[in-house]
Amino acid sequence: MDTHTTAKGKRYPLHITISITFAALLLAFGCVLIVFNYIENRRIALLGAEDQLRRIGTHMRTSVGELYGPVQNLVDISSTVLSDTGLSVDDRLEAVGFLAEALRLKGQISSVFVGYDDGDFLLVRRSNGLGSTHRVADEPPGTRFVVQTIDVAPDGVAVEEVVYLDDGLGQLGRQVVEWTEFDPREREWYVSAKASDRQIVSGFYVFFTLREVGVTVARRLIGGGGVVGADLAVSDLSAGLAEQQVTPSSRLAMLEPDGGIIALSDPWRQPSPVAQAGSDRIEMPNLSDLEDPLYAALAARIAGGQLTPRFDLAVDGRTWLVSLSTLPVRDSESALLVNLVPRDELLADVNRVRDQSVVMSVILLAIALIIVVAVSRHLSRSLRKLASAAEDIRALRLDTPLTVRSRIREVDDLAETMGVMKSSIQQFLVISQALSAEKDFERLLDMILDEARRVSGADGGAILLQSEDGSRLDLATHHDPSSQSTSSGAAAAPDPPRSVALEATHEPSDSSVDRRTALTGETVRIDDASSDHGYDLQDLRARFERNGTKIRSLLSVPLRTQQGDVIGVLQLVKSAGRAGGGPFAEETVPYTEALSSNAAVALDNRRLLKAQRDLLESFIQVLAGAIDAKSPYTHGHCQRVPVLARMLAEAAHDIEEGPFSDFRLSDDEWYELHLASWLHDCGKVTTPEYVVDKATRLETLYNRIHEIRTRFEVLWRDAQIEHLEALREGADDAGAHEQRLARRLAQIREDFEFVARCNLGEQPMAAEEIERVRRIAGQTWMRNLDDRAGLSHGELSAKEDAPAEDLPVAEPLLADRPEHVVQRRHADNPLADDAHGFRLDVPEHLYNHGELHNLCVARGTLTAEERFKINEHIIQTIRMLGRLPFPRELRRVPDWAGNHHEKVNGTGYPRRLTGDQLSIPSRIMAIADIFEALTAVDRPYMPPKTLSRSIAIMKGMRDDGHICPDLFALFLESEVHLNYASEHLRPEQIDGVDVDAMLEATKPENKRARA
Repeated sequence: MDTHTTAKGKRYPLHITISITFAALLLAFGCVLIVFNYIENRRIALLGAEDQLRRIGTHMRTSVGELYGPVQNLVDISSTVLSDTGLSVDDRLEAVGFLAEALRLKGQISSVFVGYDDGDFLLVRRSNGLGSTHRVADEPPGTRFVVQTIDVAPDGVAVEEVVYLDDGLGQLGRQVVEWTEFDPREREWYVSAKASDRQIVSGFYVFFTLREVGVTVARRLIGGGGVVGADLAVSDLSAGLAEQQVTPSSRLAMLEPDGGIIALSDPWRQPSPVAQAGSDRIEMPNLSDLEDPLYAALAARIAGGQLTPRFDLAVDGRTWLVSLSTLPVRDSESALLVNLVPRDELLADVNRVRDQSVVMSVILLAIALIIVVAVSRHLSRSLRKLASAAEDIRALRLDTPLTVRSRIREVDDLAETMGVMKSSIQQFLVISQALSAEKDFERLLDMILDEARRVSGADGGAILLQSEDGSRLDLATHHDPSSQSTSSGAAAAPDPPRSVALEATHEPSDSSVDRRTALTGETVRIDDASSDHGYDLQDLRARFERNGTKIRSLLSVPLRTQQGDVIGVLQLVKSAGRAGGGPFAEETVPYTEALSSNAAVALDNRRLLKAQRDLLESFIQVLAGAIDAKSPYTHGHCQRVPVLARMLAEAAHDIEEGPFSDFRLSDDEWYELHLASWLHDCGKVTTPEYVVDKATRLETLYNRIHEIRTRFEVLWRDAQIEHLEALREGADDAGAHEQRLARRLAQIREDFEFVARCNLGEQPMAAEEIERVRRIAGQTWMRNLDDRAGLSHGELSAKEDAPAEDLPVAEPLLADRPEHVVQRRHADNPLADDAHGFRLDVPEHLYNHGELHNLCVARGTLTAEERFKINEHIIQTIRMLGRLPFPRELRRVPDWAGNHHEKVNGTGYPRRLTGDQLSIPSRIMAIADIFEALTAVDRPYMPPKTLSRSIAIMKGMRDDGHICPDLFALFLESEVHLNYASEHLRPEQIDGVDVDAMLEATKPENKRARA
């Protein structure tokens, strides 16, 4: 957590502060204006929509009224203009011009007609381009109007004619058709009009002439004698409504009060009307019969009586604005005119203007923000660079020089100061890093002194370190000012004094500068050494005033550790008579003190590391010495293997070609190999001495051949006693008894000597020899004493499973008894909870001290259990070293130390690693361990081998894939074996070795190229 930020609150860069301030004001004002304009535009849009709906309703009411109005007007006018009776067909055709002109002007009128009281009928309609009816031929070309007349004679015979007129009302043809017995006097419109003095509107029915559905507007003639009427087809009403749509998706509907459909602006949605039985009247479909969701919602609203002049309908996620008005179409009732307009289409233009206004406001606001940010960034560019430089300093990125310049004086001064600070910190970190990285103590001291001289401008200096007991200051490093300007004729000055005593009787105020700094831990600065009499400068003058130089000024700084202990003194001097030889600058003192503190920590760390390494080295050598001292048979092994390993590693390190041309060891790796070679047998501390030192097969804590010899002595005495008893009993042939006794004693002596030879283990045991041992073991001797008396608790526990026998008892001469077997507990299993990948065959028992079991060992003196116990030392080595917290640079010590019994063919132990898995140091350790063991002169269980014999054995191991052939060749070619032999072998061991013969491979896989 940034404590500075926590204490003073969160801080922001200047350009961000300026930008945010102005941006916040612009955003606040802009957002208020945008929101205000948005709300007002929305309110105006809604008001506009309401007003537009009212205007649309009024317009539609007027427009739809114009559908009925012309028809009604025409009927009213025609009722006063047309004659009633006494006219012939031709006379009536003269009035067609008036009716045709009405049809020409008002296209929504389907036809105009007059029915007379005498049954005559006159109808004028526009041509539809088809046949007039199913009873006439096709219309002549150019037909504009069609006139149908019915003339009823007094005798009741009617003649029906069809006249075709062109646009100028000229006759194009005339045709008499079969009368259909149509009588206008029987039509509903005629009956209703005759009964009323006013205009009437019929219900919906099917027109007789064109078979279209519509209504008829009719009125009785003023003079009487007939009725004039005009047809208005539903299709004409729908077409008129479609022409009045205000938006592409809007709909218009003319409805009866109960929801019956009169006309729709989209007539394809309207189902066909249903004819009433026995008349031309039809029943119009209801709005609820439509499958359209919008009309279904409107029908539900009408059925529920929830009608208002304007309301909204939400259908399928779209809102429709509904305007409702009434149209008086009949005397007794009015039609409903419904206008349905999608809100989004009605307000599209308003929303577009509103959105454009918002977008324009946002764009202008964004441009204003960009301008504000650009101006603020320009004004604070220098400060931003300084802030970035400060962040670099904070992150210790100091390699880039600071080049900030500004026309603002305060900013420019700040940039210059930060540049100096950055350079100083960089220099300090460079020297700190160098101090931390330098491992050579002497070079570290020289580095500290050189840097201190460079920073302070000193001509000379010295570092004095306290001795281990703190009784004196020892001169660690020294730079003489005279070495820079020694005159050619000056005599060489004597070496400066190497130490200064720190007497406890000296008071700090009366001490020399060295003592004052060391005892008080204070920095001492003397600007003029010639006039300052507060300190004893004798030591300084002896140290620095040589070859005619004189001290002008002095700076003495304590070397203080992190614990506050003064471990030494850093002294810097300037000589008189030199350029820049004045007093030390005030600002250099804190820097020098910081440098000295850092240097003290580095020096103290090096001293501590050296002390720790010395302690570790001593501990390792003590441990190795303890292992060697534990067994006189391995004395010196742990001390000689490191020597041999180092010699072979140096040979591999120095070679420039061949398989080891890339093998190089760093300082840390050399130390790693050193530790591994010293600790390679540290696990032997867990191996019992009697196993390691077992020189005979019957040896445990002592050589049990003495017990066996005693038993043979018993057999010897028994044979003599048996002979004496036979003589006492008066045997007839005394000579035969003497010979039998001699043969028996000779056999006993021979058997014991054979068993004694087997005990030595110098030769492998053949099958017949093992069989002879078992035959000898079958002999018995009489035990008369209790074999449990005088035993320890542990010895008695081993005999608990076998019951005590009655005495005397015959026992075999040699036996494997139950108490000879030491069971292996879980804690004795070295592979239990194994995390190292050990691959060993663990014997069932921990030990088996059986006499036959030991005497019949095929080779050597060790049983399988004892050999495993000895091999187990490498497991303990790996485990012991694995538990030590080795640093990263020493992390391979356990592996290098623990792999020296592995073989390149993968048959070694404890992990059966192959040559590819073994590092070069591991293979070096294996060869060093084998060669030292073969040539050791201090192992009583075997005589020392000669150099040639040892190399021959190692050649066989190479051929069998036990050791690395390349390292074996390097071992001989580099004469490591001779160099080692000259120092550690007896003269009689050193004989000639035929290196060429030893390097000649005996197996194809071991062949190697020879130069």
